[in-house]
Amino acid sequence: MTLEKFPFFGKLDTQAHDFLKTHLKPVEAPAGTLLFEEGDICDGVLFVNEGIIEVYKKQGDVKKVLYEIQAGEQCIVNLSSTLSQSKAVASATATTDIQGFLLDMYSLRELARNSFAYQEYIFALYRLDFLLDDE
Repeated sequence: MTLEKFPFFGKLDTQAHDFLKTHLKPVEAPAGTLLFEEGDICDGVLFVNEGIIEVYKKQGDVKKVLYEIQAGEQCIVNLSSTLSQSKAVASATATTDIQGFLLDMYSLRELARNSFAYQEYIFALYRLDFLLDDE
């Protein structure tokens, strides 16, 4: 398990490290893979170790890129949908080959409930930077 690229990883206690070692599942996907689509209910959250993911909305033939996810980042749409079991408000596609780990919904909830370091990380994701870009 390699999560050193994630800012919260070095702050995790031994219990959280051990929990992640037993619950994370390695995943790989080639470029072009649709990871989730707007309207899906995600059942796990992706920790991206390598590669780039594009998060976007489509209206007809128009595709509006909201933001990109790179190594050491998580997608707020994926995280929100997984934690709340609500429909994803956007879609995500791997723009390059990706590698990372998947944590299922139940394990994610347990990690979020028991790890202050991960809680801080989650709330730091809820920033509006990408909404303020005029592009």
